Amino acid sequence: MKKRPDNKKEAKPEKQRGGWLTLDFAVEVLFLAAIFFVTTIFDRRLGIVFSGTKIAWLRALVVVILGLWSCKILIGGHRFVRTPADWPLLTFLLTTTVATLTSVHVFTSFAGFYGRFEGLSTWYVYGLLFFITTNYVSSFEQVKRIIIMIVSAATLQSVYGVIQRQEWDPYMWGGVPTAERVIGTIGQPNFFAAYILMAFFLGLVLFLEKKPEAPGAIDWTTQLITLGYFFVSQAGFVVMIYTFDAGDVLLWYACFALITVGALLFAFNYKKLHPLIFDLLIGLCLVMIYVSLLYTQSRGGYMGFFTGATLFALAAGRRWLLDNWKKLALLTLAIVIVSAVTMLNSEYSPLARFSGEIAAGGTAAAKVEEQTAGGNKTSLELKGAAGSRGETWKSGFRIVSDYPVFGIGPEVLKMIFPRYETELFRFKEAFHVKQDRDHNETLDVPVTKGLIAFFVYLWLLVTIFRTGFQKLKAADPRQKLLLGGLLSAILAYLVQNQFSFGVVAITSIFWILWGLVMSAGTEEEKKAQPLKLSPGDLPWLPLAGVLAVAVFLIWASFISFFSDLYFKTGKTYLDMKRFPEAITELQKALRVLPFEGSTVSHLAIANLNLGQNDEAIKYLDYGTRIDPYNADNFYMLGRLNLMLFDRGDRARLADAAQNNEIALKIDPYYAEAYETRAMIDERLGKPSEALDMYEKAFAVNYNLTSVIDRLVQLGPQLGRGAEVKALLADMNRRFPDNIDVFKALERLP
Repeated sequence: MKKRPDNKKEAKPEKQRGGWLTLDFAVEVLFLAAIFFVTTIFDRRLGIVFSGTKIAWLRALVVVILGLWSCKILIGGHRFVRTPADWPLLTFLLTTTVATLTSVHVFTSFAGFYGRFEGLSTWYVYGLLFFITTNYVSSFEQVKRIIIMIVSAATLQSVYGVIQRQEWDPYMWGGVPTAERVIGTIGQPNFFAAYILMAFFLGLVLFLEKKPEAPGAIDWTTQLITLGYFFVSQAGFVVMIYTFDAGDVLLWYACFALITVGALLFAFNYKKLHPLIFDLLIGLCLVMIYVSLLYTQSRGGYMGFFTGATLFALAAGRRWLLDNWKKLALLTLAIVIVSAVTMLNSEYSPLARFSGEIAAGGTAAAKVEEQTAGGNKTSLELKGAAGSRGETWKSGFRIVSDYPVFGIGPEVLKMIFPRYETELFRFKEAFHVKQDRDHNETLDVPVTKGLIAFFVYLWLLVTIFRTGFQKLKAADPRQKLLLGGLLSAILAYLVQNQFSFGVVAITSIFWILWGLVMSAGTEEEKKAQPLKLSPGDLPWLPLAGVLAVAVFLIWASFISFFSDLYFKTGKTYLDMKRFPEAITELQKALRVLPFEGSTVSHLAIANLNLGQNDEAIKYLDYGTRIDPYNADNFYMLGRLNLMLFDRGDRARLADAAQNNEIALKIDPYYAEAYETRAMIDERLGKPSEALDMYEKAFAVNYNLTSVIDRLVQLGPQLGRGAEVKALLADMNRRFPDNIDVFKALERLP
């Protein structure tokens, strides 16, 4: 007999919230990956190889993390973690926003200047990094994973630094020769020094931390596998730079992804290492990092190292120093030996570099300084970078006095600096240099964001340190060691950057360290179960909206990246004198980013070389509208119109004079523009006024041979030969190495 079917439906088991997706874990992994990947990545196809690549990927990865955070809010809500630094930080971002809206060039202040990319949009990214840290990093183990990623990246760069110093680098980098001062994967010695300073003091936390008791027998298979995760990043990077060309895009990024995965696996498995092996590894990393600090020859880096070491000793406390005296003795011995060996070679010694930039009075620049000071003789002179920084700071104070409230705006200093340049600056730096930063992290804030933002920034820094020191008082020994490392890293960065400034690779880590100080010691307060979901739990429609916004923002993150790809190609063609190809690539760059002044200027130059004057004028005129503080565009317009006047277009002279005058108003030390003005005066039949302008051009830049020739020719014709001869003789006395001035004196009666 069949059993009668029961109409009652069988009860289904309650839907389990399964483990196919853990949002908190996904955020942490992406965050760790961003810390390592953004620091190490570079793309040689770009004009701005380092920062241009890093900011694009940092923005994109932060957007992905923010998307996951939004998903978590939509699905299960999120309790935002409050810290004492929240209001100071938000206020600083608010004042930066106002400074951007009141900027002399709003677009540049928002998007960022080509080469730096630290406009308002980037400052918002830094703010998000801080809040991601405070909301998703709570446990001591999470903090250690972040430190391991930073130390791994610093070690990779230190290995590359040794390669650069030994002249084994397969790439020829511009700027400072890397055989003298290494740049890592950050692109400049001082920026690299700032990064490895932070990494060194964070690495000390791992080195000195008390390890669990070692097991009786070592499982060498596990040890080798775990060490393999670390060394795959180091060795993989070395292999890729010698193996792949710039055009191997997929392989290039695949290798960077691989070494990032290796660093991640090590960060999550480092506890499997025997304590002695782990200490040896971290000790080796610290020595390598210190070697690279020496190789940067960064004086600010050295000052940051000693101030950071002092704070670390005070903050960590005697217990950690005494309990680990053997480790510290070995590390100190290694540092002393490395320092002695390096500094015995004066060519590579930071002390020799510093003393080499201090000279007794009598140099050319010292004589200019003496005349500027009204004849008071100076006994010492700072030369080179040390001297130019002082003159840059003087210009910065002048700007603050004229723009005290909200500054000139982020990223626009290059547009304003020539009007505030000191008389001595161009003799310390190369002629016609336009500073884009004040070379002082603290002074740069009031210059670009105003005094209100400056006091808010001080409030923020005081809050970070005050909170850190308050936590130190009640912290257990382990947390005290961690806080000592964090605060020392922050202080070392600040000291170093009183002689430099931040860029994407280092400022991003700096703001993350702020968040770690706020998170330290709050593990119990923030302990929460991760959100685990299955597909049926997801609100697909709102999530689709989040996805759409994220895709748009990721696309926007790479606008400057792709524009720079085309720009670099176009500029390369321009240097090769392949002008049609250059125009094609530069036009692509301009279509991607229509407001980039550098692209417009190069397009004009390419058209000029092809004799397409009307096209050149069209681009230059467009450039003066989108980049109105670029004196070069106005100067080129003036010179081009003067050339067309000489070819018979008599109406062009007025345009030449007008554009040239604007160039001189933007940049009062533009020697070539004074020369053009003199040429215009000659066309107008004003030879005496022309001679005055030639003399002005010569005073601004004594290296222009065309100006020297006109002085020698025009002076005697006007009966002012003695005046010109006296001018040349005085310049020859101040700058005896200039052979052109000496020859010109021989030509005068």
